[in-house]
Order: sequence, then structure tokens, then C-alpha cells
Amino acid sequence: MLNSINRSLSRRILFYFLIVSLTMIISIFFTFEEAGKSAFKKVEKQKAEIMINTILPAISMNLYLGFTNKIQKLVDNIVDNQSNILGMTVVGNSKVVASKIEKNNSKEDYFIMTKPIYKPNSKEIIGRLHVIYSYEHYNKLIKKYDKLLYMFLAGISILLILFSIYLEQLLSPLKKIVMKLKGYSAKKPLNFELKDRVDEIGAISKALEEMQDRIISYNKKQEDINKHLEEMVKEKTKQLKNRFYVDSLTGLPNRFRLQDDLKELKNATVVVLNIDDFKEINDLFGHRTGDKILKTFAKKLGSLFTTNYPKLYRLSGDEFVLLFNKKMSDNDISQFLNLLNRKIDEMIFLYGDKEMNLRITMGVFSGSENHLEKADIALKKAKKNKKSYEIYKSDDKHVEEQYKKNIEWIKRLKQAIEQDRVVPYFQPIVNVNTLKPKGYESLVRILDEEGEPIMPGEFLEIAKKSRLYFHLTKIMLKKSCEYFKESDCSFSINLSIEDILNPDITEYLEKIIKKYDVSKKIILEVVESEGIDNYELVSKFLFKMKKLGCQIAIDDFGSGYSNFEHILKLPIDYIKIDGSLVKNIELDRDSEIIVTAIVDLAKKKGIKTVSEYVSSKEIFERVKSLGVDYVQGFYFDKPRRYVDKECSEN
Repeated sequence: MLNSINRSLSRRILFYFLIVSLTMIISIFFTFEEAGKSAFKKVEKQKAEIMINTILPAISMNLYLGFTNKIQKLVDNIVDNQSNILGMTVVGNSKVVASKIEKNNSKEDYFIMTKPIYKPNSKEIIGRLHVIYSYEHYNKLIKKYDKLLYMFLAGISILLILFSIYLEQLLSPLKKIVMKLKGYSAKKPLNFELKDRVDEIGAISKALEEMQDRIISYNKKQEDINKHLEEMVKEKTKQLKNRFYVDSLTGLPNRFRLQDDLKELKNATVVVLNIDDFKEINDLFGHRTGDKILKTFAKKLGSLFTTNYPKLYRLSGDEFVLLFNKKMSDNDISQFLNLLNRKIDEMIFLYGDKEMNLRITMGVFSGSENHLEKADIALKKAKKNKKSYEIYKSDDKHVEEQYKKNIEWIKRLKQAIEQDRVVPYFQPIVNVNTLKPKGYESLVRILDEEGEPIMPGEFLEIAKKSRLYFHLTKIMLKKSCEYFKESDCSFSINLSIEDILNPDITEYLEKIIKKYDVSKKIILEVVESEGIDNYELVSKFLFKMKKLGCQIAIDDFGSGYSNFEHILKLPIDYIKIDGSLVKNIELDRDSEIIVTAIVDLAKKKGIKTVSEYVSSKEIFERVKSLGVDYVQGFYFDKPRRYVDKECSEN
């Protein structure tokens, strides 16, 4: 039934209309039924109440005077003459005074009313009156009432049925329209027969036909537009594909085209050409001139080759690639590259009235896989060896492995930074006289997935070659300052020359020192072994930190050229003697002489000295005898993640 209802809107309307109507009819019937019966019963009880109240004074007076015969006559008269009263009993002094009940009474529907009999002009009760009252009159009224109610409900039902039939006829034209619309197609126009009617159905049919005409017209236009768009999309796709595979500056095929072409070749020879020191051209003459030179170079280089191979590509920036579709011997490659070098040396590029030449370095790989990677390894080798070209050899595989290792380490470093696994370890710096720590040096460690520390020798150099190094510096600064903010110990942080020359790092250092209020505790260790090429900037930074309250130390002193002029000019508080001079000092006389000279100079300048790599009692005794102030090394303790924050010297 529900399925048939759901198929048609008109049937759904009729169904819900009938349900609501029947619910209302039933509700009205029962409401009126109950209300009517209740009202009629109430009326009967009120009539009985009035009749009893009428005879009650006479009964009260006779009962008070003791005229029981009169009371009986009165009771008999009322029961005989009042058809609604089936019986009456008067009780006085706990005994029946008068009573009459109809003997042939077969009526079952009645009620009994009881009233107290008061002493005349008093509230004293002298008896009770019991009256049996019939519902006969009430039942007659109810039958008449029910008949009228049924007639009323029947009339409403007939009206509802007639309205339902009318509604079905009213919606019938809409059904026809719906059936037509179900089979609508823009290619098969519909004919709406009802459009000539003057009512709403006709208006709907006419509106639908007009809408159909507009849709047909729109579809025709849309087909034309779609056809035009398809042609435009094909053209744009072709243009985008060309842009994707073509370098926008030189017009040469790009890296993506090269990668696709390599996939189609079983064996190939790849030559990567890099213009030497092209950055200097951009810096001196500007990027616009640099771009112009690149375009000219690409054009001149392409003009050298008239056959399909080699193909010329622009890889990126100042790098180009030549691709041969076969594996070439080393001899053939060398002959080609020597000739190519001569041709490029003969090329002249103009900047205004000035002439310039370009120098190139090339890396070559000939084989079947990883062409670009291996050619790039050969290119880096050529630059390192300062040669015009290098051909990738099988013994260069260790370089490739090292590159892969470096890439893996960069990934591990990123994860360690993201997962907060970069932590400082602290090694004590011990007073040679008291043998108590004066402070600690903060040393960077990375915790692996199991929480074991990884030494900086594994990752620090790789970090310096990437942009991750400065992240490590910031983490070490923050965590070390935070660790010692409530301590009386001094602590030292290593800063490379790259750190000092990086404004972002120096600003962060100053900010973090002020935040944790550790300017009187922190010692900034500058690594002397790296050299100080930009002396003015380094000196300015150190004097600024000294003014802030920080102490300055030169780390690894003695491992480089040890420019004593720096010691005389810079605001140094400590010299840390490099471990290479200390670890064999009890056996190496030259090391002892150098350490002695450093200590003597430091004492004359009022600078404290720290000996690193003190790993045994013998080394400790020797450096102590030379006058070193502090020592650091495994003889006293290895670096630890958590240390005592109380120091005797401070």
C-alpha cells in the first residue's frame, strides 16, 4: 500500500488527508460522547438535588415533632408519583422511620443520594434521608444525543469522501503533465495539450512549453560553446604541455623532457655542463644580463650540433645537459669534450662594450641507469679536482653511497628536530686545585628512536651543509639556558663562525639570554680552528656580548694557525687548549712546549686556560704542572644529560 502511495503525489495527499480526517472524526466523536454523558449525568444529579432539598424541610419538621405517620405518607406519595425516584428511606435515631422501595423495580441504572436531616433552625443532625434515583430519563437523552452525533459524523464523512474525489480529479491533469515530463528529451519536444485551459493547469502547461523552447535554444547554443571549448582546451593542453617540457628562458627542452627521453633509451651518455662562477656574473652585472648571457650561450651551444644527437637541454640555473642515445667509450667522450671545451673557449659574450668568456666544468656518465645522479657526482668530482671534466667510474660508487648517506642523515635530522630529540649533554669543567666543577660545557646530541644518544661526529658536518645546522644551534641555546636558569653553575655554548655571521642566530642568542637571565653564567665558545676571516664582524659581536655580561672563550686553540693577535685584541676570558695538543702531552715534547707557551701568554693577559681531552691521571698531572687552570675530559666524567646544578666555585 505504501509503495502505491509513494508513486503519486495526489495519492499521498489523499492518504494523509484521510488519515488526518479520520483521526479528527474519531477524536470529535469520543470527545463529544464523553462530554455529553458527563453533562447529562450532572443535570440528573442537579434535578435530584433540587427535589430532595424541596421535601427535606417537611421531613425535618415531622421527624423533630415525632410525626412518623406523616413522614411515611410523604415518602409513599413521592415514590408513587415521581417516576425518577425508585425508593426513599428516612432514618432517625439510628432506626428506619419511614421507607418505600418499588417492588417491581427492574431498572439497574440508578444512583443513591444521601442527605443529613437537621433539627429545625439548628445545625444538629437528627437523621438521614436516602433516595434511590433512576437514570431512565438520562438514558433516553443519551440515545437521542448519540443519534444526532452519528448523523453529524456521517455528514462529515460524506463531505470528506466528496472532497477526496474532487481532489483526485483536480490533480489528475498534473499527473498527465508529470507522465509527459518523465519521458522528456531535448531532442524530442513535448506537446502539452492542456495549455489551452484557462485555469492554473493551463498556465502551468503553457509555462512548461515556453521553458522547453528556451531549453532547446540554450542546448543548441551550449553545443556550439562546448565544441568551441573543446577546441580551445586541446590548444591550451598543447601549449601547457610545451611549457611543461620547455625552458621558458632559453626555449630548450627542460629536465622533465630529459627524464622522459632517458626512459626511452636503453643506454645513453649524459654530459652535465656547469658554467663556472656564474653567480659572480649575476652579482656584478645583474640578473637581467645573466639571463641574456644564458640565452646567448644556449643558442651558440645548440648551433654546434646539426644532427639529432646530442640533444641539448637546460637542466636548471647555469647547468645544461647533452644527451647521446648510445653508450660511448671513454676515449670518444674525451675527444668530444676536449673539442667542446675549445669551441666554448672561443665563444665571446658582450656586456656593453666589454667582452667576456665563459668557463665550464663537465661531468659525464655513460650507461643504463641513474644517468643524471652519476653525471652530477662526476661534475662535483671535477670541480673538487679543478678539472674541466670527469667521467664517472665504478670506483666513484663510494661517493654515490656517501651522497645517499647524507640524504638519509638530513631526513633523520629533520625528524629529530620535529620530534624534539635534539638535546644537550653536559661535561664538567673542573678546577685543577679543588677538583670540583666550576661549570659545564653543553654538547649537542641526537637521541635515536630507542633514546640512545648519537655523537655529533655522525651528523654535525652534514647539518652544516644543509640549513638544519642553525636549527640545532637555536635548540641548544634555548635548552641550555633553560636548564641552568636556576643554577649557580656557569655553562658554555659552542658558536661557529657561521653562527656569529648569521644575524638571525645572534639576535636569537641575545633574546634567549635576556629571557632566562643567564648573561652572568653563559660562556660563548668561538671555535678558533675554523679561522676568523671576517675579523671585524666577529670582534664587534664578541664585544657586544661582553657588554651584555657574557664571558668569551676561544675553543680548540692551537689546532689552527693560532693567530695570537686575536688573543691580544679580543675580549677573551678563557682559552681552551685543543685536545690534539693534550692527549699525548706526556709523550710529545713539542706539544708540551706549545701548551706551556699558551699558558704563559694567557697568564700575562689575565686569561684562564682550560685543557680538553684529559683522559688519564698522567695527563692531568702534566697539564696541572704546566699551570692550566681548568681541565675537562673522561678522567673526571663523560658528558651526561642531567648533572648537579650546584658548583663550588660560583
